[in-house]
Formats: sequence, structure tokens, C-alpha cells
Amino acid sequence: MVYGRLSRRLRALGLRSFKDYLDQLERDGGDEWQAFTNALTTNLTSFYREPHHFERLHEELQRRAHDGPLKLWSCASSTGEEPYSMAITACEAYGTLTPPVRILATDVDTQVLATGERGVYPVERIASLDAGLKKRYFQRGTGPHEGFCRVHPALRQLIDFRPLNLLSSRYEVAGPFTAVFCRNVMIYFDKPTQRAILTRLVPHLADDGMLYTGHSENYLHAADIIQPCGRTLYRRATKAA
Repeated sequence: MVYGRLSRRLRALGLRSFKDYLDQLERDGGDEWQAFTNALTTNLTSFYREPHHFERLHEELQRRAHDGPLKLWSCASSTGEEPYSMAITACEAYGTLTPPVRILATDVDTQVLATGERGVYPVERIASLDAGLKKRYFQRGTGPHEGFCRVHPALRQLIDFRPLNLLSSRYEVAGPFTAVFCRNVMIYFDKPTQRAILTRLVPHLADDGMLYTGHSENYLHAADIIQPCGRTLYRRATKAA
């Protein structure tokens, strides 16, 4: 995988060996470090992936209907399907295209963030969605744009896309967040790194906020930081409050 992905960078730069590429990275750095990061990032996502999370988010937003503006965070947003699913859920929960919600969407890969900002996808990406959702929240392309769809502009207005590396020593984000989606990314880190990330994430949760995690992730080793409160759902641990 690494060979295949970095080979494209070698061809783009006209280099003959990986040693030459690494030497250039160390010597010149600059924008190529971001291209290197983008090349190695794995991005697998879909609209309403793990749908039980969005059912729970819908319930939580309705429960807080009178709490004023709420903040949500998709901290490994990839190409945008997750934060847009959160935005649709908020619109459905409040029954309006302008719900009192702001969504922060971050990722280490700047290319996928650009895709998310555009909000344009092949129509097959929404094939499994309910017909009503497709009609309300997506605009089908015609002519040269046939075969693609664009998210409703109102959804785009709810989301701020920004680069952020979960391995950074601190997160410059403005919480607290009612919901933090950090799904199917921690599986790539060892236990000590997971703990370090959770230590930085949890302080950004609202007191009654929830961390939404991937189906193959568990944090029994971090019970002093977060505690389970549902199916792949966690709250701030009492001792960490």
C-alpha cells in the first residue's frame, strides 16, 4: 500500500528512488510534507455509516431542542459524508434547514477536506439513502454534471471544514461539543496514543456530551477518561470531569 501510494509522488516529482524522495522531504519539506500525508491517509466513509449513531444523535438533539445553539465535531471527517450526515440529522431533528447547530469537520488530509467543502458526489454515493432524504438534501446534476449530486447549500452553511491532526499536542477548537464523532480512526493507533488523543479530546466535550466511536474500537484501557453509555458511545468519566 505504501509503495503504491508513494510511487505516484515519485512519478509526479520525476524521482527515481524512495531514498531520493525521502532525502528531498528532509531537505526541502514545504508543501510536499502535506502531499506525503495526503498520499498515505486512508479514507473510507459513507453517508449514514453506522446508522444507529445518527438515530441517537437525532434523539439527543431533540432532547436539547431548547438548549440554544449546539456544537458538533466530526474529527476525522474524510470527504465529508459524516459531517453532512450530521447536518441532515440536525435538520430532521429540528424540522428546518437552519437548525441551531454548528458542525466542525476536521481531517489531516487537505485533499479530502476540499472534497467535503465542494459537497459534490457521484450519485451512487447516496443510492442507499431514503428517497425523502435524497429529495430534501441533494440536488442532482444535469448535462455535463449528470451522474453527480450536490448537497443542499443549507447543509454547507452549517459546517466549517478545517485541517487538524489528532496527533497534535493540542486542538485549537472552540467547544464544548454536544457530540464528537471520532470513528474508525483510533484503530490505527496503539493504546498509549489512543489515551493521549482521548486526553485531548475529552476536555472539549460538553458535560453531558457524547463521544461516538467506531464499531471495532473500545476503550476499556481508558476507563478513567471515558465511560461507555451505549453502543459504541462514551461519556466523560466521573473522575475526568
